[in-house]
Amino acid sequence: MSELKEKVENVFYYIKSNSLAWFAFLGLIIIGIVNQLNMGDNTTHILKNAFWHIFGLILFLVIVFKVDFNKMPPQVYLFSYIILAFSMFVMAIFKARWLVLGPISLQPSEFLKVVLVLLFSYMASKRRGVPLSLKDWLIFFIILILPLLFLLRVDFDYTLIIGGMFFVFFMVLGLPRRFIVGLVIFGLVLSIFLGPLAWQKLKPYQKGRIYGYLTPEKYYRTWSYQLYQSLIAIGSGGLTGQGYRQGWSTRLNYLPAKHTDLAFSVWAEAFGFLGVLIFLSFYGYILYWGLILSQQVKDLFGKHLIVGTVLILLWQLFFNLGGAMGLLPMTSIPQPFLSYGGSITITTYLMLSFLFNFAKRKSFFK
Repeated sequence: MSELKEKVENVFYYIKSNSLAWFAFLGLIIIGIVNQLNMGDNTTHILKNAFWHIFGLILFLVIVFKVDFNKMPPQVYLFSYIILAFSMFVMAIFKARWLVLGPISLQPSEFLKVVLVLLFSYMASKRRGVPLSLKDWLIFFIILILPLLFLLRVDFDYTLIIGGMFFVFFMVLGLPRRFIVGLVIFGLVLSIFLGPLAWQKLKPYQKGRIYGYLTPEKYYRTWSYQLYQSLIAIGSGGLTGQGYRQGWSTRLNYLPAKHTDLAFSVWAEAFGFLGVLIFLSFYGYILYWGLILSQQVKDLFGKHLIVGTVLILLWQLFFNLGGAMGLLPMTSIPQPFLSYGGSITITTYLMLSFLFNFAKRKSFFK
């Protein structure tokens, strides 16, 4: 009885000592659910969204309170990577972005980010602070590039973004400066010689996104229609928003991809600048708390995993909001919590569970 009481007290102490992070986390969950309910035109979306949140939250709690990553067999990460790489190979053959398993559709590229950050963090931690060798970096790049080559065939946008986010992660892990300079020069030379060929290989909608981004006024009825509707929705939100289920762009379906790519625009239209400020405050605090946490933990695997997770969440926010506001070309990158989808919801809960797991155990690292 006393042992159970001690465990309960430890849990309460852990939650209390990280109360702001838990508050921000619960706030983001509520915002995500309210945002999907705000669209209010499809019961199927609402029910599926609720299911994914419940499943993700259960998975989150299990990982936070039951999983010890230091005792996790490394074969789990490697096997998960092989499964995902193989699934992407199959999808590349059939030119499919989604893996359909009966009534469930999954996007392996979302899970790839999670598996890669786990695998790279584990491999880097095994060096015990010693700089990675040339052989290590070659292995890292091979592990990264192999599934991206398959993904390139079906999702050009996400291939570049995942490649970019993990290149930044490699820099955090200590990628030598000469490697960085060499890869940048190689990339520039490659783009000069292969750029025209790559442009010819782009699909019409991919070229259209670039046209719409560079000259939105010219293509406001075609390629930049999605951007224009997004800007109208965001701008019409004003300071306090049009209100719950009152947004014209959302209700009249002027806003394309409102459940997924432009879910942020839906939130901005309904709740305005103040609603956006609340969302960004919660999201930003989670990122800030993660960076502080990475400095506090003593476990190298934990440090790398936390920083990698924060980078992924930051990149998701950067590209989704940048596309919705016209600061970046429009992409198919969903926004964690706001966007509908089983893959993005589950992977978001997974990544946040890493942060909260190491926050719980940071005092016991040796």
